Amino acid sequence: MMYDADQSGKNRFFTLSTLSAAIAVTTALSGAASAAEIEEVVVTAQKRAENLQDVPIAISAFTGDSMKAMGVKNLTDLGKFTPGVEMNNDTPLQPTYSVRGIETGDFTVGSDPAVAVYVDGVYTGRGAGAEIPLADIERVEVLKGPQGTLFGRNATGGAIHIISQKPQADDTTELNLTAGNYGRQSSDLLVNRQLSDTVYGRFTASTNRRDSFADNLANDFETGNIDTQTYRASLLWEATPDTEVLWRADYGIMDQGSALRSSIVPSLQAGDGGTDVFGDYALDTPTIEDRDSWGTSLSITHDFENVTFTSITAYRGFDAHLQQDEDGTANPDYMFGSANFDEQTQFSQEFRLNGATDTLKWTLGASYSREQLEHTTEAYFTGGSLESFAVYKGLQSDSMGILGIPQDVFDAMPTTQQEELAVAVRQSMMQAGQEGGAVTQFMYDLFVAPGGVEDQLFSQIGLPTDYQLQRQQLFGALYMGVAPFVAADTPWNETVFNKGDYRSAAIYGDATWSLTDKMDLTVGARYTADEKDFSIVSSYQNALPVGDLAINVMDANGNPVMLPSGPMTINLAQLPPLGFGLAFNNSGNPNLNEKLSDSWSDLSGRVVLDYRWNDDVMTFVSLADGFKAGGFNSFTVADGIDPSFDQESVTNLEIGVKSSLFDNAVRFNASVFAYDYKNLQQLDLVGDPIPNYYLRNADAEGRGAEFEVQWAATDNLFIAGNYSFLDTEYTRYQIIESIGETEETHSRVGQPRVGTPENKFNIMAEYTWELAAGGDVSVRGDYNWTDERVGSISDPARVIPDYQLMNLRAGWNSASDRYSAALWVQNVTDEEIAGGYGGTGAAIGASPAWRFMPRMYGADFTVRF
Repeated sequence: MMYDADQSGKNRFFTLSTLSAAIAVTTALSGAASAAEIEEVVVTAQKRAENLQDVPIAISAFTGDSMKAMGVKNLTDLGKFTPGVEMNNDTPLQPTYSVRGIETGDFTVGSDPAVAVYVDGVYTGRGAGAEIPLADIERVEVLKGPQGTLFGRNATGGAIHIISQKPQADDTTELNLTAGNYGRQSSDLLVNRQLSDTVYGRFTASTNRRDSFADNLANDFETGNIDTQTYRASLLWEATPDTEVLWRADYGIMDQGSALRSSIVPSLQAGDGGTDVFGDYALDTPTIEDRDSWGTSLSITHDFENVTFTSITAYRGFDAHLQQDEDGTANPDYMFGSANFDEQTQFSQEFRLNGATDTLKWTLGASYSREQLEHTTEAYFTGGSLESFAVYKGLQSDSMGILGIPQDVFDAMPTTQQEELAVAVRQSMMQAGQEGGAVTQFMYDLFVAPGGVEDQLFSQIGLPTDYQLQRQQLFGALYMGVAPFVAADTPWNETVFNKGDYRSAAIYGDATWSLTDKMDLTVGARYTADEKDFSIVSSYQNALPVGDLAINVMDANGNPVMLPSGPMTINLAQLPPLGFGLAFNNSGNPNLNEKLSDSWSDLSGRVVLDYRWNDDVMTFVSLADGFKAGGFNSFTVADGIDPSFDQESVTNLEIGVKSSLFDNAVRFNASVFAYDYKNLQQLDLVGDPIPNYYLRNADAEGRGAEFEVQWAATDNLFIAGNYSFLDTEYTRYQIIESIGETEETHSRVGQPRVGTPENKFNIMAEYTWELAAGGDVSVRGDYNWTDERVGSISDPARVIPDYQLMNLRAGWNSASDRYSAALWVQNVTDEEIAGGYGGTGAAIGASPAWRFMPRMYGADFTVRF
């Protein structure tokens, strides 16, 4: 596929001219009159309560009521309605959040997120602890572009702030029940009590259960089901008329199968009984997604005469276990499973001062956080799957010798076709009685490589390392051990352990000056210092399979080494077992214990100039930069590769307009932006012998535009829509020459970033009418169209086609507002939409894919006491 990396001034001029026209039109229409109007949304993005339309930042904000009307249950649902934003919690313990093409995508623990998620002002350092049900939520704010001068942590892509409901001065109880297809059952119990004149309490209990939407044809375990419980409690104490103390605590339990990923290789699908990414599946590794999470925070706010002081102290943590079937099949010759075990705790403290005069609004803050974690990665193979991997690896390096296909012709084939050929070669070798030959060659190459097992063995027994074992005999001994090992599908498991201790401290400030009664200037700055200690521990757990054969020892000249009794021989089968690693080869180190430390610091900030043309129209221009600390890869992938990676930075230029027209009956917001992304921490599958996830540094550029419009057409009809355009491309791509990468083959310069659609738009309409007997009925429809995008980390040629989603909802509210009910359908047309391709299963020639949800329907019922 060819990508159009148009960076011409003409393209940018078109975008800016479009915005200029929008500004002119909105200014002209601002004075027109209309009857219906749009409800004001209050946000605290700048650490003070403000009308969304008065904040010179690109924000998408959603109230709890609006999210309920949209059927939003989690951040993934919310991402579908947000311009310039993509979110996926298909695997809640490894979620991805992308804002304008800048995303958090590292599945290990050596890096920080590019998109920061906050829950009630508290930063959640790991994605595995960030996903919570959006029940009893006041609002969610999605801030786009670099953030740091207003939050406790820095972020290069943006910030997602989830704000839960605070305890109120009343006694209320609310019960929400949901039932749907695929055994969907969920409930939310909300209890608020006034405990005294100055103390109020609130408690929320949520459960969510759903069966898998497909059947496992090979085993009796479920995949892709949901089973979660979440409990939240809060106490609000108005200690004095000027002092507020708010304590919050939460506890969550997740016990379900992980995301469904099914093979996309046709011959493997046929061998599993006719599986399909959009149908039934066949897996052999039980999928597990378990998590216990907890957190507590104490927020103290005190109002002085002209200054407000805020302190937020928080402690959070989780224990998690994620296990996945990486190959997406039940074929024992491709068995590849993985598991991640995490234990994480984090402490954070933030102090903040806010003040305001007639011409100045300001914020000063200081924050400190410490995160401690342990992460274990396990990889599960069999002798058969290692043979499949070796066949596929062999074709990638010698397709001419194996199949008679020139290497450049093979390399140009689509990945699925390459995988199909590998399956055919694997089958032909079995039929010819050559099973085990491929992995034997693979292990032989690693055995005799400089610094490999042979050199280590000779060093241990006191022989010169320029000696060598007779090559034909060595290969024969290996084949004698490997062939039965492969035929029996002998288990082969490997493990790597990581431990991290991360500290971050920052001071920040942000001030807005009213230069005139219409023009404001905002300047913010932040200094961040991060320190990280990290360890990589991995030992070979498997013995090299060898046969009982005496092998001659050859000297440096290739002659047999002679003893008085005859030629010197070594029988590998009679020695202590020789440790061997493939998934975690550790650059040939059988007992790796690497301790790493590094630190990073940065000064970042923003400058914003906004101008209010009248009471209804504001324009702004901003320049902001963000910083994300460097970190460490969780694996040592090859000699000559530094496991650390550099800090990344983003500089973003943005011009925007916010307007409320026709007496607030129409709200129109728009922005155009361009950013320069330096040292972005790019996740990829690299390494040797078996590739692993690895973060390298690259540079990229992005430019785009976003438009949001809301229209209260009448008192009964509300219409809204948004559109986003995003064009991204790599401008530099780090090439790792030590593992054989070349600019010609592996560079992605000029290609778009993974998972970022160029165009995306949403349209919704809601009609409400009053009933003669009291109460009201509403009908709502949502439509989303998302453009095609690159869908694979390891193969940019795998493109996800554009797709459309339609949701419908019909609701009823009683006259007393005590009862509510609704019927809803999501993905009305049952579209078959691929969410992404690839993963580590691609390393053995068994690429899987995952899909969006099929048609879901159900009913909601609410009662309030």
